[in-house]
Amino acid sequence: MRFMTYVARAAIVAVWAATTPCPASAQELRPELTQTAVTYRGEHRWAWQSEDGETGTLRLGFTAVPSGDYLVAGSLLLDDAELGASGSARWRGDRLIVDLTVSGGVRAQAPDEAKQRLFAKGEVPKQIDSAGFATFRAELSTALDGVSQQYQTNVVTGGKAQGPIYRNGTLKLLSR
Repeated sequence: MRFMTYVARAAIVAVWAATTPCPASAQELRPELTQTAVTYRGEHRWAWQSEDGETGTLRLGFTAVPSGDYLVAGSLLLDDAELGASGSARWRGDRLIVDLTVSGGVRAQAPDEAKQRLFAKGEVPKQIDSAGFATFRAELSTALDGVSQQYQTNVVTGGKAQGPIYRNGTLKLLSR
């Protein structure tokens, strides 16, 4: 009987929620937010190098929002993977601070040296799959060169975890 009471209450709440009027769009919630207040600001590319020698290319597109911050999306291209990147950026004095979540993986790739160390000697597969994520912070000068900090973890074939890893890096602007 108690179960039926909970089901009846849940049904009443569901009907109430379905019939309660709500704004049809974000425009109604914030009338000052119009499409013209959000502006694409272009794409930039950087050469990235970590302190342990890994290299890649960071490509980001910037969209200005009314608050003065930027929405950021793009990719981090490494030797064996292209990872999706999204986040936000803001100017703090003469520094552009970019905070990203970077995620992705590889499928059927030969394991690099770091991933080989996850397996017992003689048990390293010829190919592995890998998926992971990183939080990535860049601090860029007005010339848009700068430094990065990264916290990452990966899981590879067989449930082997690589990380967490913390490392610093550098970013050198390639194009505007």
